[in-house]
Amino acid sequence: MSSEYILDDVIESFSEEDSLMSDIRNNPVKWLLSLAIICPGMAYTLTEQTSYASAMENWGLPTGLEWILAVFVTGQLFIAPLSCYFLARTGNVASGLFIAMGGSAILIANPDEIAQFSEIFGWPFFLFCTALSVPMLLVLKNKKKLLDPGKERITWCTLLSTAIMVYTIAAIVPSAGVALINISCEEDAGALLSQVDMFAGTTDACQALQYRYAPLLGMVAAIGWAWPRGKKIIDDLTDDFLDGLKD
Repeated sequence: MSSEYILDDVIESFSEEDSLMSDIRNNPVKWLLSLAIICPGMAYTLTEQTSYASAMENWGLPTGLEWILAVFVTGQLFIAPLSCYFLARTGNVASGLFIAMGGSAILIANPDEIAQFSEIFGWPFFLFCTALSVPMLLVLKNKKKLLDPGKERITWCTLLSTAIMVYTIAAIVPSAGVALINISCEEDAGALLSQVDMFAGTTDACQALQYRYAPLLGMVAAIGWAWPRGKKIIDDLTDDFLDGLKD
């Protein structure tokens, strides 16, 4: 079964869960805060703005405050995993999952900032992004303390695992590519990165770049450790992701 049908079924189950609607009614303030964290970045992404300054100008807001918009877009690098972790620890697993999914989607739709940070900081930024994925893995590992067994837990774990994979593709894979360039290539990292799409194949400029997708396999193993029952689902999703990257 392809990942498209897996995710369609899981998302449908998640949206139909009575517990989700109950959680929204019982915790309206936390859900409003979750929307406030995700909506600015989603608006920036969906309206296809060219820069933070132009977005603020088009929306009739002071251009001097574009740094706030940057926080809600590039800042998802740490907002998404840390919010997921702290909300889950306080029993708000649904809103934590919502931020993890939305934040990861915003990051993957706006890769330029991640590429720039990767160029500036090099391989330490790769380690930083990898470390930031740990909180979401810990939440997945502690699923038994957060949710009762059954369909709801499987749905929640599948969506969180998918969010972790999207986060990996958005942040860890491109930063790994720059780290490999810095280690094994003589070309300037910034110039080379501008010629290479992170979703495309390798170039002759640096054969080591082909290994930038290795973190995906490492993350599959980490998710398998955190959620052994879901290893088959994540393997299927990863195979489809990798097939899509090759096309």
